[in-house]
Formats: sequence, structure tokens, C-alpha cells
Amino acid sequence: MSKKEIERKEAAKWWTRLDGRVKNVLIVSFLALVLIFAAWQIFHTDATDEAVSVAATDTEAKVIRLLQEIDGVGEADVIVYEAENTVKSVVVVCEGANNLRVVMNVREAVASALGAEEKAVKIYLKKE
Repeated sequence: MSKKEIERKEAAKWWTRLDGRVKNVLIVSFLALVLIFAAWQIFHTDATDEAVSVAATDTEAKVIRLLQEIDGVGEADVIVYEAENTVKSVVVVCEGANNLRVVMNVREAVASALGAEEKAVKIYLKKE
């Protein structure tokens, strides 16, 4: 074995040379950092998140009004998912979703109105 390989193996054994207390402090510190990060991710709210949800609610209301004007749709509910001012997906639940013509009209209208791809619009039948 060369001198470099021996040095590399010795350097890799640093954890085994640590005292038990030091190991415990390192482990507890790491777990505390993970816990703090997780709590921050759960409880942190950004002002832009609130603005997006308000805009989405207004957008959803406009899409619902549009869908009510399409023949055969009936009552409809809409959820629009937006990220960075771009529509990522739309879910429509409506009474007329059992009719293929209605589904095609709804998908085309929603995609056109929101500037989304038609494959991003999912349409489901509303239960009675």
C-alpha cells in the first residue's frame, strides 16, 4: 500500500477516533438542525404565497362563470394550481362530465382561458 492510500484510510477513520461525548454532541446538534429546518418549512409562510392563493380564488371564480355558459356543463367546481404566475394544472368537477363532447369543450375552454396546456386540465364527474 502506498503512503497516500494509508493516509486516506486513516483520515476516513476520524469518526471512530472521536470520544463518545463528542459523538453524542454532534448527533444531537445535527438532529436539532434537522428539526429546526423541518419546523421552518412547516410553519413559514411567505407573503407571495398568500397573494397567489387570492389570485387563484379570483381566477377560479372566473372559470366557473365561464363554464356555466357552456351547454351541458351544469354545476361546476374548479381548482387552479399556479406557481410563479404560471398555471400548472386545473381540476374541474362538473355535472356534465359524463358527456364526451362536454368534456372536450370544457378542456378546450379552460385551457384557452388560462393559457394552460389541455393535458393540464383534468375533468371529473360531479357526484349526484
